[in-house]
Amino acid sequence: MNNNYDDAMGELDKAEGINPTPQVTPEIQPEVEQPKITSLGKARDYQGTDNDEPALLPGYVEIWPNNFPSQGMFYNPALRFFIRAAEVKEIRHFSTINEQDPFSIDEALNEIVKSCLMLRLPGKQMSFKDLKEEDRIFIIMAIRDLTFSKGENNLVLRPVCKECNHENELVVNNNTFDRTELSQQILKYYNEESRVFDVTTKSSGTIKIAPPTIGIMMEVTKYIRKQQEEGKKIDQSFIKVLPYMTQDWRGFTESYIKNLEIEFMTWNATKYQTMNTLVDLCRIGVKENLHMECAKCGTEVTTPISFPGGIKSLFVISDISGELL
Repeated sequence: MNNNYDDAMGELDKAEGINPTPQVTPEIQPEVEQPKITSLGKARDYQGTDNDEPALLPGYVEIWPNNFPSQGMFYNPALRFFIRAAEVKEIRHFSTINEQDPFSIDEALNEIVKSCLMLRLPGKQMSFKDLKEEDRIFIIMAIRDLTFSKGENNLVLRPVCKECNHENELVVNNNTFDRTELSQQILKYYNEESRVFDVTTKSSGTIKIAPPTIGIMMEVTKYIRKQQEEGKKIDQSFIKVLPYMTQDWRGFTESYIKNLEIEFMTWNATKYQTMNTLVDLCRIGVKENLHMECAKCGTEVTTPISFPGGIKSLFVISDISGELL
């Protein structure tokens, strides 16, 4: 481990005798005990109660945030998530994406989430933009499961075992993903009331940090695209920490980003190294590789996550042979 990393981690130690006051978010409701969920990929049918508004939820099913890559750590405990199957209009739009353009793919995935996800929190207007960016893959795959509930569009990888050369079959879904686990090094700073990490440092005060939402990442992407279109040089070190410099996408505009960049330029080496390390420590998501046991010899088989037929195959059936007579 290099000296910069050691210096940064030393900076993260809490100042002796300091106990930061918890940040209490006014709209947080008393936590309601959720039923224990044992499956990562199954959505539970919505069942109305006296306090629900079933008329607003036709065709929706509820899914539980403790199954997300974030495990629900960064959401209000009272926030509820509902999804529905993608309809023809969403599938039609998704089929037009340019798979060679990362921006086009990102926009198409966000459109699916925007159309098929509903967030409900008593007393507050919520948006799909409040979903954590790294939880998006779970939502997409769950929506996909509802859309193709009869298994008519399975994503199947065929990794070959290096030991016995057997070609295995691995269905790609939420159950086959491995989550990235946060380390105790960052978890010890978790504030259960504010739902962020409150990191007390020796010389940079308290740094509040949490994984970014879709709304924040949409604005960061818009900023990057504009910089590229104008032929301006992009500071990659700033772009890396930018999504973690705020927790709310509301008001996160281009002018606000420019103010953050000015602030970023005033940081000394210690603060930059500290923030850079914190960003790495609080990354969540799913791991890049999938694992399974070889069906023939039992050896562990590893294969990168990929989508046979490309990203479009998430919602567009490429093999229509089953529909033909």
